[in-house]
Amino acid sequence: MIRLRMGASRGCLDSLRKRRGGISLTEPCEGALSSPSSFCRYVPTRRFAARRHFPSKWQQRLNRLLEPRRYRPPPEIPEFETAGPPHPELEKLYPIWSSRRTGVLAHKIGCMSLWDEWGERHFVTVCKVDRCVVHGQKTLSEHGYEALRLAAGYRPIERQKGQQIGEMIKMGIHPYHKAREIKCSHDCFLPVGHYMDVRHFTPGMWVLVAGWSKARGFTGPMARFNFQGQSERSTQSKAHRSHGSTGQRGIAGVWKFKKMAGHKGPDPVVVGAKIFRIETTRNLIFLRGAIPGHKGDVVKILDGRGVMWCRNRQLDIPYPTFIPEEGKQYPTTIQCPPRPSDPFDWPDQAIYEKTDG
Repeated sequence: MIRLRMGASRGCLDSLRKRRGGISLTEPCEGALSSPSSFCRYVPTRRFAARRHFPSKWQQRLNRLLEPRRYRPPPEIPEFETAGPPHPELEKLYPIWSSRRTGVLAHKIGCMSLWDEWGERHFVTVCKVDRCVVHGQKTLSEHGYEALRLAAGYRPIERQKGQQIGEMIKMGIHPYHKAREIKCSHDCFLPVGHYMDVRHFTPGMWVLVAGWSKARGFTGPMARFNFQGQSERSTQSKAHRSHGSTGQRGIAGVWKFKKMAGHKGPDPVVVGAKIFRIETTRNLIFLRGAIPGHKGDVVKILDGRGVMWCRNRQLDIPYPTFIPEEGKQYPTTIQCPPRPSDPFDWPDQAIYEKTDG
């Protein structure tokens, strides 16, 4: 049933009759009053259906806009994969005291949680090694230092410069997005055109992650330098998060580089992280902890130094990089070994009463 206004025009009734499948609007319904006003107010018709479609041009536009946000089922990852032929110029190396491997360039994807064999949850950051290829070599005799130039990512050829296009054609590599230099020793040099693999690192290994921190704008001393803050007593007047005095009595003025409130980030930051898991099918590295940068930023992942190097001594790290054996099957997902003891197995402590002797 639909209710019409009084004094509706004949053209309006005809248009409704055409839209509603030819139902006659001139015949009164059963039990209706004989007055003209009641006839115009109550007429039988179909219910208006909700609009569940869009015009073709808007439907295409909505599909194009909503495609990145739609849920995609996870890909099927095989348990093992067969290795192909390695680079012909790669050779295994027995490291010496001065051997220093190169690192990789990876894109920060995001953060998630993973669980180990004991059921303990670990906060990890996912990084993707996207087409990381050796772009060039820096030698001591020609450039004065030893390093490898790596390129990662993809950028269309239309957005490349002419000089970069010539270098890509000469070296036989794809159009890359970012290029960085990573220092390494001459005995760990890799041939130009070699694509880096996530097996370059071993799960359970400590690494250094270098990137640029996020821009936080103007921040106070507690957020910028991790100050403790002042007392929370009621005698303080709006000084709970202030840095306090900035000068001294002997020499008037404020010293240069005094830790005060100001602009924070973006700054170059290097943090330590432990590799929790690697996945070779999608070239993913799961780092335990947080790393600097936004999602999509390029970071450097290097071998640990100092105390981290001592922690990695018991691990089997490939030098100069991982060289697979042709035709051999390797697991696609490798996780760091679990703890030897249960982290939730707390020792039972007896509770004694005061009355016990």
